[in-house]
Amino acid sequence: MLLLPNIDPLVDPGEAVEAIRRGYLTEAKFLPRQALTVGDVWFAPMVAHMGGKIAVKLVGIYPRARPTVKAVVMVIDPERGSPLALINGTQLTGWRTAAASAVAARAMGAEPETIGIIGAGLQAEYHLRVFKALYPSASFKVYDIEPTRAAQLAAKYGAVSVTHAEALGSDLVIAATTSKSPVVLGATLKAGAVVITIGAPRPVRELDDEVKRRAGCMLVDNPHAAEESDDVAPKWVYMGDFLRGARCDFGEIKVYKSVGNPLFDAAMALYVVEKAQRTGLGVEVAWD
Repeated sequence: MLLLPNIDPLVDPGEAVEAIRRGYLTEAKFLPRQALTVGDVWFAPMVAHMGGKIAVKLVGIYPRARPTVKAVVMVIDPERGSPLALINGTQLTGWRTAAASAVAARAMGAEPETIGIIGAGLQAEYHLRVFKALYPSASFKVYDIEPTRAAQLAAKYGAVSVTHAEALGSDLVIAATTSKSPVVLGATLKAGAVVITIGAPRPVRELDDEVKRRAGCMLVDNPHAAEESDDVAPKWVYMGDFLRGARCDFGEIKVYKSVGNPLFDAAMALYVVEKAQRTGLGVEVAWD
């Protein structure tokens, strides 16, 4: 079994985006997510079969931890039942979520001059890494309810720390929070703005009703998103179908809502395992 406690050195942002795009279009199976809530802790298994392998992610939202979202991923051989790899799922979740957001941005035709990120946690950091590679000429703004965190993250990646209103005034707005009340306010968004919201399922709520009204139709990363989140508009299209040619009649703005999809975990896991085997990184341990 291959141990991959640190996958950051393995991942190329452009390759990660392509891995997720291919994952949407690859024949695969995945289970609907069922979550366990213990107090204010949210925990769920995510399971998918892709490329002849089974990927299982155990992920939780731990409000008192840093980072708040932590996970572990295992890749299993479905013929022998043997584990093939154990992967740092916290990093993998960061990469795969940001890469999926980038797939959505491209699919919606985003060509932003300014990108505003709301939140300064792990997801915000990985979105900065991926979107700076995808849009190298854009200027990046970061807002967080803790200004020091926003300033530190902005300085690390050549962005600027801004107010909430300034972030919302960007061409492309990325909400990367676990807020239970809306952080993206439809009345403040410019016409033609692209919004990417990657907060976890209920009780997280990142969009107000005006965002959904102005969106008309929105894209979702999981066909079960409307069952899991209050951020989904009445009219929505699954991203996998959109990439295959399905139509989404966008309104004044374009919105992509992510709740997470096991396909992303499988696609990203297969990518990093192949990359590790090719480059000789990771640690091999004996298993059955």
